[in-house]
Amino acid sequence: MIAELRESFPTAIVCRVFGVKRSSFYEWLQRLAKPQVRREELKLKVVELHSESREAMGSRMISKGLKSQNIAVGRSLVRTLMREANIVSKQRQPHPFRSKGLKHLLRLIDSNATSNRLLLIRSGVATLPA
Repeated sequence: MIAELRESFPTAIVCRVFGVKRSSFYEWLQRLAKPQVRREELKLKVVELHSESREAMGSRMISKGLKSQNIAVGRSLVRTLMREANIVSKQRQPHPFRSKGLKHLLRLIDSNATSNRLLLIRSGVATLPA
């Protein structure tokens, strides 16, 4: 906002109106002009780790992976870099035709047996055990 208004008004007056020190404004302008090489390198590493994991890694696992490569980075920075790169982790879904295991099968059999027993009792074919 200040950068736009300073084309029409003196910078000192615009900064005073917004309550910003003029030196802070000029420092901010210099930071914008400076390329952020380390941040871009980190973003490339994050994208690389994410794609290696078949897009399953989230910010926690990526930050652990970077720390194992001796790159000091926190989870919040990784999360921010993932947002900047439009990366979202995907969690794998179970295969629809794969067996869910013996416990699941036993649970199904038990529930079917119980419901069949109840149907027989309701219809009068069987009685409750004493």
